[in-house]
Amino acid sequence: MTGHIVGEWAWALAFFPLWLVTAVTLFGLVAIPKRTASVRGRKYLDAAALFLSMGTSAGALMWLDCSAYIHLPLTESACQASNFTIY
Repeated sequence: MTGHIVGEWAWALAFFPLWLVTAVTLFGLVAIPKRTASVRGRKYLDAAALFLSMGTSAGALMWLDCSAYIHLPLTESACQASNFTIY
């Protein structure tokens, strides 16, 4: 039981470094267009980078988790809904 909980927390904690990498990458990519954008455009670019980085990180973990033996909570149904194979 304890091993199962520790395994799930390990996957949950793995999200943050992955999100940090994708956030730095995406915010770096939108840094150049932000120089010429208006205030509203800058807010849109920041929001887009934030949501894309979170979505990319969650999607990458879900993709890794669908082929894993230990599953994150509620990802088994998401894997089935997204047509990933579960072994």
